[in-house]
Amino acid sequence: MNLKPRFLLFTTALIVVSGLAVWSSARHQAEDIINQWAVRYAEKQVLYDKTRALQPILREMALSRQFASSPHILQWAHTPDDEQLRARAIREMENYRQNFTDNSYFVALHKSGHYYHNNAANEYAGRQLRYTLDPQKPQDRWFYDVIEQQRTVHLNVNPDVELGVTKLWIDVLLRDGDEILGVIGTGMELEGFIDQVLQDSDSDMISLFVDHRGAIQLYSDPSLINYASISNPGTPFNSLGRLLDSPADVQRIESAMAELSSTNEAVTTRFVQRDNRRYLAGIVYVPEIDWYEITLLDFESLLPLSSFSGILLICGITLLLALLIFNLVLGHVVLRPLRQLEQAMHGVSRGNFNAQSLPRVQPNEIGRLVTHFKCMAQSVLESRQELEHKVQLRTEALEKLTRTDPLTELLNRRGMAEQIRTELQHCHCHGHGLGIIWLDLDHFKIINDQYGHTQGDAALIHIAELIRAQIRHGDGAARWGGDEFLVLLHDCDLSRLNALSLRLCDSVAQNPLQTSTEAISLSISAGTCLCRPDDNLETLLRRADLALYDAKKAGRNRVHTHHRPPTATDEHTSQ
Repeated sequence: MNLKPRFLLFTTALIVVSGLAVWSSARHQAEDIINQWAVRYAEKQVLYDKTRALQPILREMALSRQFASSPHILQWAHTPDDEQLRARAIREMENYRQNFTDNSYFVALHKSGHYYHNNAANEYAGRQLRYTLDPQKPQDRWFYDVIEQQRTVHLNVNPDVELGVTKLWIDVLLRDGDEILGVIGTGMELEGFIDQVLQDSDSDMISLFVDHRGAIQLYSDPSLINYASISNPGTPFNSLGRLLDSPADVQRIESAMAELSSTNEAVTTRFVQRDNRRYLAGIVYVPEIDWYEITLLDFESLLPLSSFSGILLICGITLLLALLIFNLVLGHVVLRPLRQLEQAMHGVSRGNFNAQSLPRVQPNEIGRLVTHFKCMAQSVLESRQELEHKVQLRTEALEKLTRTDPLTELLNRRGMAEQIRTELQHCHCHGHGLGIIWLDLDHFKIINDQYGHTQGDAALIHIAELIRAQIRHGDGAARWGGDEFLVLLHDCDLSRLNALSLRLCDSVAQNPLQTSTEAISLSISAGTCLCRPDDNLETLLRRADLALYDAKKAGRNRVHTHHRPPTATDEHTSQ
């Protein structure tokens, strides 16, 4: 495909990608603006909701505390059977009833278990003793749980079965010093409180109260309230999981609640999903009642992202026009001169360079490129032959490196293996004798440990030089690995094999390694074998290895020739 259609495709792709990038960036910026605005709005709203909801509760709590500190009530609670004290206490209760918002009260005594109550209609005048609490009844467990937990003030949404009412109860411990005498307080009619506090906003905003477990304490839908939470310490049934779409959203709210408990921040926010819609949740801790107030704001309703669509459309059209103009200018200034330059390059590749085929030199980057191409084209043909020559030299040098040991400059394992395979073929075809000498430098580890690895390397180089001095030009020598060497002999018989092996051992023993301070004595062990008609590389090396093992086992600094066929024990020993 030519460059022009490629640029057209590239431009089209660039328009699409750029449009998506602009859209994504603008959307991200819009969402960031919305997020910042929504978070600030949510923080203000949740603090407002907290104050609005807390104001009536705090008034009732303060009055209930004063009610619980009444001397007449305390004196009677100590001796609940005293009729005179009881009458005076009931008069005190009725006085407080007029001051409570709900015009109702309750007093539950610990000693007798008696529960006193009167409501706004003064329905129970003269018979304020409504019933006796029973610890075995589930509906009465709240009383004993409040006393057991010894919380001075506790809020509890609970239906009173005996009275047939459901209220937000404010429970205050009736205590005289350290002695708990009962529970006293008032109730706020639940439906009226919800209408006043929680349903005073539009459908885009939802307010609720939860405890530390996430159990719903106050909500506009009474069926989702977790009633009598104090008597149900386990996992609440009506919790945040009933309102939010996923457990992950519940965990976000719970983490925000934990964050508020451990920091001094007044408000924190999280994004959650409810009914597949995105909500911004503002959470605030209300220490006065030990609950959390949560306000959910419908994110899309507050500021729809569609209001930014006009800006995004203008950006997209502007980008499209800019890229079209860019494509036209690019074709005239760049693509056409490059097409002419391409034709000239084809001429250079065929060895037919014509300077007249180049575009007119202009004072810009394309013009400088044409000028440089002219100089380059003239030197290409000259450089080609020189480059080919260098490549050939480098290839030969690389081939040598792959077959040569860099320390001793003998063949390495790979080079010797290739040479042995080649000689085995000649040996089998023409019947020439072939011999292997496997050499091992004795006590090489001691040399390294005593004199250092530098002298160990010098010892290996010294052995390699002595081997070169003893073998013929046509023979091969290699460093097989570590401190082992391998010598390959052509046209060899047993006498020559043994003679050369002995000479090598004697030469090493008689020529110690000279250092700056002393001469290091060296010795080698040698294992030899002659090639058999059925030998391959593996069997030939195995027999030489077995012979070397026998030489080292016999005391080192000696030669051993392998005559017997290998056995299973030999193979195991050689490994």
